[in-house]
Amino acid sequence: MKRYFALVKLLFTQQYKLRPKSDERSSKKKRVGTVIALIALALCFAPTVISIAVAIYYLGRLSEGNVYVAGFLALMCQGLVLMFGLHTVISNVFVVKDADKLLYLPVRVHTIFLAKLTVAYLNEVITTAFVSLILLLPFGIGAGASFGYYLMLLVAIATIPILPLFVGCILAMPFSALIARLGKSSAVKTILRIGLYVLIMAVYMYAMYSFGFYTSTPNGNLMDDPELFISNILNDFVARLQSFVPYLHPNYMLVSSMLAKTFIGWLGYFAAAIGECTALFAIIALVSLPFYRRMLSTSTEGYGATRHKAKPEQFRASNKGVVKELILTDFKRVARDGQLGFQSFAGIVMLPLIVLIFYFIMGQSTAEEASFLEFVAVDPLYQVVAPLIILAYMTLLGAGTNVLGLYPISRENKTISMLKSIPVPFSKILLAKVLFATAVMLTCDTLTCLLIVLLLGVKWYCGIAMLITMALVCFGAMCVTTLLDLKDPKFGWTNFNQSLKNAKNSWLAMLIGLLATVGVAVVAVWFVIWYVVMPAWYVMLLMWLCIFALAVGFAVVAYKVMVGKSQKYFDQIEA
Repeated sequence: MKRYFALVKLLFTQQYKLRPKSDERSSKKKRVGTVIALIALALCFAPTVISIAVAIYYLGRLSEGNVYVAGFLALMCQGLVLMFGLHTVISNVFVVKDADKLLYLPVRVHTIFLAKLTVAYLNEVITTAFVSLILLLPFGIGAGASFGYYLMLLVAIATIPILPLFVGCILAMPFSALIARLGKSSAVKTILRIGLYVLIMAVYMYAMYSFGFYTSTPNGNLMDDPELFISNILNDFVARLQSFVPYLHPNYMLVSSMLAKTFIGWLGYFAAAIGECTALFAIIALVSLPFYRRMLSTSTEGYGATRHKAKPEQFRASNKGVVKELILTDFKRVARDGQLGFQSFAGIVMLPLIVLIFYFIMGQSTAEEASFLEFVAVDPLYQVVAPLIILAYMTLLGAGTNVLGLYPISRENKTISMLKSIPVPFSKILLAKVLFATAVMLTCDTLTCLLIVLLLGVKWYCGIAMLITMALVCFGAMCVTTLLDLKDPKFGWTNFNQSLKNAKNSWLAMLIGLLATVGVAVVAVWFVIWYVVMPAWYVMLLMWLCIFALAVGFAVVAYKVMVGKSQKYFDQIEA
């Protein structure tokens, strides 16, 4: 057990720990910057988190702590844990890239596997703790739950990840075997990882939509009798939850123990929940251990690897332009790294999925009443206000999700010496990295704007205006984050997640997005007031021209600042 705990500590800290810095003055500045970045992060997500928590609070209050509703919220937590944890299970448990290091340790194979599985479980516990604060805690407050509910919430945080870990391992084993079969086809592996991520997201969204409040027509009318209308919706919702929540027996026992009224009832439900979760974890270990042994042996034997015979054309010099060649080389390098490629390209689907969520929330209708989206889309003011709100929200999120623009230098790691040795001006190298990151983000923005036009009822010319603005703001933001990463790169990592989770670049990027959002809001509010007083087409045109001017100015200034200061920071990097 001592070796097991030591290995768990080693594997867990490896994900978050980088080389220590000896410069005390520099570390103090970084701590101040981290605090500022955390405040910016809180400002970015506070409205969304608060609105969800308030909605769950009223759900707990209206349902009076219904056990089926609580079970549904636990299932929502598990869906989110599965989405964010499946990639970790695949990468850290079953894709055994560290076999050459771990097999030399005086530790048995099953101990290594259990340590890896425990680390994956601990990561999911962290995700569960955050999600539970948004879903289960407000529900208990709204339901007026007893003190025992909040004590059991700690137990819930520890037991809720068991079922996602079980499902994740079932999905990860065949997927990991397929990845091993592909050998050196790293680009295909990256595509498959993103495809699996999109599939899990789609299934989760469809499940939440299917179990939502408006899947059937409630009796009554909202305007005639709001209380009766809401009561009918809630009763219908609970009736549908009764058809499947009890079959998720560990969840049902857990939430029943959290909401138990008597000590005897709590004891029975608690014992059943702990016993079933323990049995699930044991099944995970027993089923996955033989597969892990097989993956370990095949990885050391070079299983699935194929020799690649180079064609003569590959050695011929090409004349594609320096910047274009740098972009293509960078793209190939990112695509060949499974973990880096997934983190870099998975963000393309994030914003389109958020648009789909907006559509599912606002586009649901009944036979008697139109949806909220159909109700507001007919108002001419919607074509002015809706694109601005969506633009602000997408800019806020998009700035912090593009890994290629957030860590353009850090992801080079030990290959930074190659950048210092190639006979190419560093300004072109930076331009290639910014254009590469912008191109990936532009793909995401194009999909997003297309869905906005098709699903949310926004006019096509507003969609084009949003796309141009988002592209310009993205280019400027990528210039700023590239300069920030160049000033304080994170080298020395053995796992890209170390750089990803330790750097504060994403928080600072969100701060940039927040400032861009504020700038758009300050300019747009006057035109919105003007349009309300005098609804004319040229008011909207002038508004977008002013927004374009701001976006162009931001992009040009950001690029000039990056080029002006980049060489100094690059020369200070020790290769």
